[in-house]
This record gives sequence, C-alpha cells and structure tokens, in this order.
Amino acid sequence: MLKHSPISYLLLFVFSSIGQACSPFEGPVDKEKSDSYYYSKSKKEVRYSPMGNWFELGNSKVDSADVESFEVIDRDFGKDKNHVFYKTQIIDSEVDKETFIVKEFLCFDKNRVYVPIDYTPYDLRGLLPENRYMMVIDRANPKTYVKVDSDWSKDDANYFYNYQRVDVDYQTFEVINDHFAKDKNMVYLLKSFSLLESSVDPATAQRVDERYIVDKNNLYDFQQYRESEEVDSLVSFKCFDSNSLNFLGKSFLLFDDKVIFDGVELPDVDSRSFKVVKDYYSKDKNHVYAGSKIINGADPASFEVLETTFYSKDKNHVFGEGILIEEADAETFGPIDLNKNILHKDKNHTYQWGKIVEEEM
Repeated sequence: MLKHSPISYLLLFVFSSIGQACSPFEGPVDKEKSDSYYYSKSKKEVRYSPMGNWFELGNSKVDSADVESFEVIDRDFGKDKNHVFYKTQIIDSEVDKETFIVKEFLCFDKNRVYVPIDYTPYDLRGLLPENRYMMVIDRANPKTYVKVDSDWSKDDANYFYNYQRVDVDYQTFEVINDHFAKDKNMVYLLKSFSLLESSVDPATAQRVDERYIVDKNNLYDFQQYRESEEVDSLVSFKCFDSNSLNFLGKSFLLFDDKVIFDGVELPDVDSRSFKVVKDYYSKDKNHVYAGSKIINGADPASFEVLETTFYSKDKNHVFGEGILIEEADAETFGPIDLNKNILHKDKNHTYQWGKIVEEEM
C-alpha cells in the first residue's frame, strides 16, 4: 500500500485550510439534495454556485430569496415562502408554486409537465420565449407522464418524441429501433425531433437490429444525414429471404446474394467468398473493399490491413484509406515506431496520412 510522508499530510492540511478560509460559503443549504445552493459566509444570502465550484463556475446571489424559509427542491431548484427558483431565477409566472415538484430532471405541477431550459435539447431552446426558463411539454398529463427512454416518453393518451407530441395510434404504437417506429397504420422514420411517414408495410415490418428493419418485400435503412448533409434517405433492398440475414462484424449485413455496408450495397460482390478483413475493410475472391467501395488494383489473396488501419497493402501496393499511394514500396513499408504510428516509411520515403513528408518531424 502506498504510504505518505508526514510532510504530505501537513501540506494537505494546509491547502485544505486555505481552501476553506477562501471559500465564500458558510455551507450547503441541503447537501443531500443539491451541491449548488449555499449560504453566504454571513448567512444573510442564499448563493448559487454550480457544484460548489465558485472559483471556475461562479457564485451568484439568489435575488429575493428569504434565507429563513428557503429550502432546496432539487439540484437546480429551490423555494421559499414567496417564490420558486430555477438556479437564481424566479419562475413563479411559469409554474404553479403550490404543486411544483422536480423528478428525474423533469418538472411537474398540477397542470403541466416541464423541461428546464438547460435540460432541453439545444435545437428546441429557440422555441422558448425570451426570459422563460421552463419548456412546457404540450398536452402532457402530469399525473401519468413517464420517461420511456432517452428519446421517448408517454402519458395515458399520447407519445412524445424528444418532448414533442407525435400524432400516432396510441394503442398500437411501438418503437422498432433507433430509426423506425410503427402503429397499425404506418411505419415512421425517426428524425431528430419529428416523424416522417413511409411506404413500409406496418403489418409485416419488424426489427433486424438497431438500424435496419424488414417487411414482406424489402430490407430498409433510414439515414437522416449522410456526410454531414441532411438527406432524409430511406433506402430499400429487395429481400427474398429475411431468414438469411447475417451480420459480419459491426457494419456488414449479408442476405440473399447482397452485402450491405453502412446502408450501401457493395458493387460486384461475391457473397459466397465474402469476408471481413478488419474494421471497414473486406474482400471476396475478386475484389477488396474499403467501406462500400472497391479498392482498385488490390490483390485479395495478399491484402492485409496494418495496425494503423489508415494503411493497408498487398504484395504490390500500399493504400491509404483505400487509395493507392503510388510512391510507396509495399515490401519495405511499415510504421516508424509505436509512438508515431501514423508515420510510416519504406526504403525511399517517410509518409504521414499517405503523403510524403520529411523524416525529421
């Protein structure tokens, strides 16, 4: 066991004493409920300091707070005989003071369910009027509202997707996976804050994994974004035998005579000889693939992926992310050392990210 010298304990005591002496607080209001509400040194004020880190995150007076009656509701909420507070702000005009409670980062009163502004998804914050701190969840019943998971919640009459009510058949609605949901009438595509309708057959639609679904006709993949561009793309692949669906690695899906990578079908693939080499590299008897693209000129028999997976090579060539590095000598190409593993060299040059560089870096 590690032992500390007496001088270490002395220094720890000194620094702890200095920290306590410099602290602007007398102590927490209720340390069991919040690490952010404190009494001032004089105990004449209530202060708000996130996690008590006054030096870096600030130390603000809770204006109008009555010290004698102030009590903590939750980490960022308090009340006194006159007001309800969110951090340092009075929110009396936004909520019912008498019935207001906080539970699992959500707020409730007898009339509504709320999401505090700092817990609201960033894209929704612009919907709040200026100087408002609580987003009302439209039509949510505070008596029955519950969170289902990080994206979904429900009450006795409605489902909510990222706190937005969705118009679905309540009795038959179900979430299939991360990208699809359905009811008796429709299969829905899940965008960040809304649902899109689709032509997928709801009666036979079923989950394949967290990404794909299949119905009686096709396999489906929905991508809201592709290469940082919003595309809202639903791609379908004819699927004759859903029982043949088979995953290889984390990203490759095989069925019938097809291979899919990241929602894209590999061209000219021989599914019988197909195998994953490493990460997003794969091959069959005829081709080598980086993702869904053929690596032109790569020899399947001798192809290998290096420890730094940016680089791969066969008996004749070296590739950087599947692109030929024309100057590289395959026989002598390899890493310089383990500490600079993106730096590689052959008998002629040193390379970084597939480009020739000076060796003295």
